[in-house]
Amino acid sequence: MNSSLSTGKLAAAVALAFCVFIPAVCAISVHSANDGRVIMGVQALGASLSGMKKEDALHFFEKAGASRISRMPILLEYNQKSWTILPEDIHLTADAKTATQEAYSIGREGTPLQNLIHQMRCAITGRNIELTADYDRQLLANKLQAIANEINAQPINASIDFQADGSLKRTPAVIGKALDTSEIASALEPQLVSLQRPNVITLEPAETQPAIVDADLASIDSILASYTTSFGYGNRGDNIVIAASHLDDILIRSGSVFSFNNTVGQRTKNAGYKDAPVIIDGKVEEDIGGGVCQVSSTLYNAVLLAGLTPTMRTPHYYPSSYCPPGRDATVADNLLDFQFKNQLPHNVYLLSRTYGAELTIYVLGTGADLQGNTITLEQEGTVMQPTVYRIYSRDGNVIEREYMHTDSYSNSKED
Repeated sequence: MNSSLSTGKLAAAVALAFCVFIPAVCAISVHSANDGRVIMGVQALGASLSGMKKEDALHFFEKAGASRISRMPILLEYNQKSWTILPEDIHLTADAKTATQEAYSIGREGTPLQNLIHQMRCAITGRNIELTADYDRQLLANKLQAIANEINAQPINASIDFQADGSLKRTPAVIGKALDTSEIASALEPQLVSLQRPNVITLEPAETQPAIVDADLASIDSILASYTTSFGYGNRGDNIVIAASHLDDILIRSGSVFSFNNTVGQRTKNAGYKDAPVIIDGKVEEDIGGGVCQVSSTLYNAVLLAGLTPTMRTPHYYPSSYCPPGRDATVADNLLDFQFKNQLPHNVYLLSRTYGAELTIYVLGTGADLQGNTITLEQEGTVMQPTVYRIYSRDGNVIEREYMHTDSYSNSKED
């Protein structure tokens, strides 16, 4: 027998033996080292968990979780003010049990052969365990809402009022603010769950512009006109006060049309209106909202004297006692409206005041829009068939005599 051939076979046999024996020894060693403990190669939070018993791993995760949570206050800032939400405020808790179970289960969830393969692979490539946390989301929402309540504000319109000396006082507009707390909570969710310390949150509430801003009133410098009517007390007077309140602080932009019904709203019991005398089909009856026509008529006269343009107006069935014949304007829900257009170059602004039993409506605007003219009203004809003219005068001279309308009433009964 060839000695060199025998030597080669021997070497091959030895090599084969090593190929079988060494891995087997390694497998046995790995399995033995992992018996009842976290297997080799498992780590978490930058530390090795290999060889830890289950209770040791739990203690590790509990300690690491407590350490991280202690450094996780949520800081929020807005407009030189700050708030802090502490971990205990939202019951932030590290899930140490889940992390421990995950670490201990690696290499133990399959067949014996599968587990051995997993254990050997983990020993070579490693496996990282993430420690996560949970918290009470409703508590966080409540905390954020409390902060939002300090920030949120409804927009406030710019306004004009009278000072004690009769001059105009301006109140600037206030921009509204609304903080979206759900957006903040969503941004915090992944950071809290992963126990990553949140960055300081700079709050950015959305801004809402008011309907009337300072620029809308900038050109208003005078009272273009006013008109006053008197009323009695009781249900009718109460209805007048309610309706008149809806005509206070009203902006009519240049070129726009004003609607009395759209502005004042429905005259209903839910809106506070009471039964009082009204004219229905030519008869005086008790109905909800009686007296509101006095408000629309008072406004009509102020509008005429301010040089504005009526576009929809209906006289009463009978002449009214609170204004001259031909200068009334009746209204009815869903039926009759009083409307006018602001054809002047600038915005106008309504103020409504009730002093005792008197109602006064003011039309504020830009004095230059009237071009130095003074406006008065004249009636011709009879009480039952009056004709109304608007007179424009300057320096005592009549510049224009504008025909407005001719009304025909049925008889002398009053609204």
